[in-house]
Amino acid sequence: MSMKDPISFVEEKVKERAKETSNIKSAIIFDMDFKPPRILIRSELNKVTNDLADYVNLNLPRHIIIYGSKGSGKTLSALTIASAFRESKSIPYFYVNARENPTSIKIYRKLTRIDSRGHDIDEVKSRFDSMLSGKSIVILDEVDFLQDYDILYHLTRHTRANLILLTQKVYWYKDMNDESVKSSLQPDHIVFHEYSSDEIREILKMRADEGLNKYDKESLGLLSAMLVRDYRSDARIGIKALEIIGRLNEWDDDSVRTALKQAYVEVEGETLKNLGDRDLLILAALIKNQDTNRAYSEVSASGNMLLRGVSKSTFFQSVNYLQNLGLITLIKKKIGRYYTMESQILLSDASIVSGELKKRT
Repeated sequence: MSMKDPISFVEEKVKERAKETSNIKSAIIFDMDFKPPRILIRSELNKVTNDLADYVNLNLPRHIIIYGSKGSGKTLSALTIASAFRESKSIPYFYVNARENPTSIKIYRKLTRIDSRGHDIDEVKSRFDSMLSGKSIVILDEVDFLQDYDILYHLTRHTRANLILLTQKVYWYKDMNDESVKSSLQPDHIVFHEYSSDEIREILKMRADEGLNKYDKESLGLLSAMLVRDYRSDARIGIKALEIIGRLNEWDDDSVRTALKQAYVEVEGETLKNLGDRDLLILAALIKNQDTNRAYSEVSASGNMLLRGVSKSTFFQSVNYLQNLGLITLIKKKIGRYYTMESQILLSDASIVSGELKKRT
């Protein structure tokens, strides 16, 4: 401990950190919300753009559902292409995340910016219809979090907007139980497959060119290969790892491996941080016992106050929520004469769940 003049102390720290981060040319390049001026035009984007081009030329909506795992570029691609249509063809676009706005009413209010409860829903919808009276693109992200489908029915029946729906769940549309919405939606289904090693390398090279003063090309190749092999080609983890390595400016194999592990904890750890205690405990139970019925038996008999006596419906609501987040996927499995739902854990390193639990105790 020592006494220091605060201004001198701050100046010393700023100089020290400037030296330690001197290889960072532009920090914004590594922000997860950053939209780069150039993107990887993957083959699946040709179909997306063809549909939107037909919409512009023929004035006939071609609704689209894009499926893809976390970090596969769904959101960035949709926003970038929609922005390009806005700039080149004056087609406005609107974006809403359904996890943050899970009901139709919330989406109407979000897009119209009418938050006041003094306006009834008919007034809000009237404003909404006025906004979308001409050509427009509406992007609904994480659409599997929708709690009702009125917004989809209304958009397809009462506006000329072209919908782009984004989801991780490949069975979301198939499992939709509203035939009237399906009838009016009739979407094109486009799957964004996991990036190849070459595609990941191109994405990371662009970020490195724009964001770093120096980098090692061979290390980018190793980083890309490991990301595909161990982390399901999640570009978010690759970009975060590139930032970590770039700050240190150390490009040996051990530094790449260490950075990837740290990036994984930071990216996936953010999802776990936002989970409620009960959901996190149920996730831990599913990691221990992937048979959902057995996991439920253990959860309901738990001594933990948050789990004791939890109903089966509440348990499976949590399981479905965890699946929507991309933390697990449910697989129907036959055991003897009966079927059970088994949870497949999608975390590359499930130990981060126990680590998050320890932080909360």
